[in-house]
Amino acid sequence: MKKTLIKKWVLGTVLVILVISIGSCIRVNSKINQHQGAKTELVNTSIFNSINSPLAITNISVLSKDCTKMLDSLTVLIKEGKIVSIDKRTNVTNEYTNIDGTGQYLIPGLIDTHVHLKKSKNDLLLFLANGVTTVGEMFGDKSHLEWREEAKSGTLSPNLYVATRKLGSEKGMISKIKSWFGAPKSYTSQRKARKAVRKFKEQGYDAIKLTNLNPEIYEAIVDEAVKQNIPAIGHLGSEVGLDGLYNSGQSQLAHVEEIVKNTMNEFGVVYYNKTEEYLQFLKERADTIAIKIKEKNIVVSSTIWLVESFPKQKLELDSFIKTIPLEYANPGIVEGSSITRGWTPGNNYYENLNAKNDPELQKRVKGYWETYVKAHHIMTKALIKHNVIVVAGTDANVACAIPGFSLHKELHSLNKVGLTNSRVLQSTTVHAGEWMQYNIGKIEVGYNADLVILKKNPLDDITNTKTIQSVIINGKLLNRTTLDNMLESVKEANNRSRKMSINQYIN
Repeated sequence: MKKTLIKKWVLGTVLVILVISIGSCIRVNSKINQHQGAKTELVNTSIFNSINSPLAITNISVLSKDCTKMLDSLTVLIKEGKIVSIDKRTNVTNEYTNIDGTGQYLIPGLIDTHVHLKKSKNDLLLFLANGVTTVGEMFGDKSHLEWREEAKSGTLSPNLYVATRKLGSEKGMISKIKSWFGAPKSYTSQRKARKAVRKFKEQGYDAIKLTNLNPEIYEAIVDEAVKQNIPAIGHLGSEVGLDGLYNSGQSQLAHVEEIVKNTMNEFGVVYYNKTEEYLQFLKERADTIAIKIKEKNIVVSSTIWLVESFPKQKLELDSFIKTIPLEYANPGIVEGSSITRGWTPGNNYYENLNAKNDPELQKRVKGYWETYVKAHHIMTKALIKHNVIVVAGTDANVACAIPGFSLHKELHSLNKVGLTNSRVLQSTTVHAGEWMQYNIGKIEVGYNADLVILKKNPLDDITNTKTIQSVIINGKLLNRTTLDNMLESVKEANNRSRKMSINQYIN
């Protein structure tokens, strides 16, 4: 009898623990979904008008394939989602809808090579409204693969390039539990790592995303990716380092930041009083690093604007947040949740609250992060000098990087750091398209008709990429009125989904 009671007590305890555990998992998952924007009202995309017939854009200036000049007074014919003709013709048959391009400029659709779509399709509209017709999702899951196929089938969406979630090598049960809720998926043996690469290739991912890995697992993943003819891209952990990168087969770095962080690891801790010493250390090595990266044909995604925002987000968030169009950012991501932080003052995961009332700490924090920004400028200039392929990426949906809008900020930052207007355009069109190995990024016969009509010439001023008159995605034309309606619809859906007011952050 006593044994029976003990068994019942043990069983009951186990059941209670199981119920509590399941309840906790459901609650945590709900909070994560909230933070990732899944609970924000979705916009009904069927309300947006587009011209789906063959298009003839007449008498327009067309950006050359190398992005160095505008070719005047051309007619571009578009049919079945492709560019079928580019010439001086003046007569166009009645099957084409005529778009008068007089005084306007035609460029390829812009490409953001590093974004995080999270769980709201509203972001897809923000990209299109900003002339971004292709994005590289850098933490993909099966839903993003589905979105990619829907885009190919004609759903209103930019084209999607989908990399896997981050692959790591951290050991232990805690790492495994974290992975259930979206943290990097870890592999502790070469066999399992290689099997994972093959599985992701079969599932249809465009690339394998790397994060901090030990050398053994890193080598296995990259080697298997090369064998499977799927790019290994992303981060570069300190255990592998730059020397491990050069002969690895990794074909892309997710950020200039990957280089900067590794030079910091080589230098040692960059104390506030060693910032100039570190910058000199970097200057002496930057050219050599850039040359080796060029020799190995490694592409580097930029994300410079986000890094430039770090000192401001750390110490001046109250004023900085008013410089971004926060009303368009998904409120779930902005607000965070009880288990995740968001973007706003007092809750921003970059903000240094300890430094607000400590002048000495504030000085040190400012000195460090300004040095961090300078290091990115030094390294980016070296990459430019040695003709490394730099492609524009923004880390959209990381704090204060709003989908679509952040790419124009990134292009401006690249221009300020040393890329000519022509090379900036290359970074977000032809070079990005070639890196993705998609039929995009050029205005050329046979290429996808993903295009942007501008009021002003971006070769004169790179900020003219914002003067968008129309966007053409897969051959369908969205005029300025439709683009404005998209933006307004997202803003209204966001407002109806908010749990907190953002009025104090809107100028």
